[in-house]
Amino acid sequence: MKYIRLLILIMTLPSLLFGSAAFAVEVTNLYTGKILVNDKTQKTRVKAHRWAIEQVLSKVTGNQKILENPVIQREVKYKSANYIKSFAFKTDDQDRTFLVDQFYQTKIDDLIKSVGGSLWGRRRPNTLVWLVIEEGVNRSIVELEQYPQLSEVLNQSSDDRGIPLLLPLMDTIDKEAIYSSDIWARFEAPVNAASKRYNVDNYIMARMRYVNSTKGTEYQQGWLLQFQLMKENKPLLIGEFNGDQFSVVRQMVNNIGDYYASEYAIDSEQTGADSLELTLENVPNVVALTRAEKYLKSLPPVADVQLLQVHKHQVKFLLNLSGEGGDVIRALALLPEFEKLKDPDQPVTSLSIDEQLKSLEYLDDTNTAEANSGVLSNTDPLVTTPVSSDPLSGDALSDAPLLDVDTETKVEVKKKTIYLNYKWLGK
Repeated sequence: MKYIRLLILIMTLPSLLFGSAAFAVEVTNLYTGKILVNDKTQKTRVKAHRWAIEQVLSKVTGNQKILENPVIQREVKYKSANYIKSFAFKTDDQDRTFLVDQFYQTKIDDLIKSVGGSLWGRRRPNTLVWLVIEEGVNRSIVELEQYPQLSEVLNQSSDDRGIPLLLPLMDTIDKEAIYSSDIWARFEAPVNAASKRYNVDNYIMARMRYVNSTKGTEYQQGWLLQFQLMKENKPLLIGEFNGDQFSVVRQMVNNIGDYYASEYAIDSEQTGADSLELTLENVPNVVALTRAEKYLKSLPPVADVQLLQVHKHQVKFLLNLSGEGGDVIRALALLPEFEKLKDPDQPVTSLSIDEQLKSLEYLDDTNTAEANSGVLSNTDPLVTTPVSSDPLSGDALSDAPLLDVDTETKVEVKKKTIYLNYKWLGK
């Protein structure tokens, strides 16, 4: 119980602390497998190690179908130990024993790439689950205190798929803002309004009831779960599952995980390295520049980031990519610190992901771009005002004149270069 409460608290606090804008959550346990075991014998360990690596492969790719690949199946069956960095047995407060495996990230990623699988970064959509369960004549919103077992199944399923899910607190604020009937009847307006306080990217409206097959329904006897994944008032995914109570919850989570992976996971096949020149507006100081560069380096399609130019509050980066340039847009769509802008001569406005992908501009000729090492140097003859490279100094970039790259350092730009313009909304 304490573990579940702590998990929900950890998943909820970031949303409550960092302002009103929705943002994705960074999942930190993608390369950790956790398997419930009955004993610590060698036979049990061998099986648990295999299940753990399967769990990790599903989380990292976002796609359970990768486990059907023959190469993956052979590696899992015969070479699981090669991927394990460390393992330990851990017991929770319910006296259950788990085998916890830590896997090598590089080896797991290389295995996925070898079969053309997808890689899904650590930043993933944060989703609130409004689930109403009908028991007799009563309908209740599922929350931790009243439904600890369902809450645990939901959290374990979300952990298995690497997608952050959280349940509502159902405190006084929630009880005054929403009723079970709002969720059951799928009234988007009150549910969307009640979700705002959690600062999630999306929310789920789900209802669960027991179906008696003797009454001639179209469903088999058991629990029927119907859900809609929502973004504001727009349905993203609609589904239903019929079976035992815990299995339908797991199926819903898997379905949502598949949807998210299809939207955000990045094809790891080397389809030809692209370069991307990204202009970032509204960068006030070196602290913001450093943070923006760190974000860009963390994106799965980005192999390398080089600083090309600094002028007042505008900076330009050259990104060498290990995938298609469109994948960067999909990844940046989950970062609230970056806002995609239209062309400079058009009004500043936010674009949908589809609009962003359609607006890509390509340069198909091989060019030579100038790039420096990414360090702001006060020895460059073009720099007359020192610019601190200390990320803690917060020196304003507007104090620095145009900073061009070192002309003696040349970087070959690949045949396809994409030009993008973003606005920095971070601090």
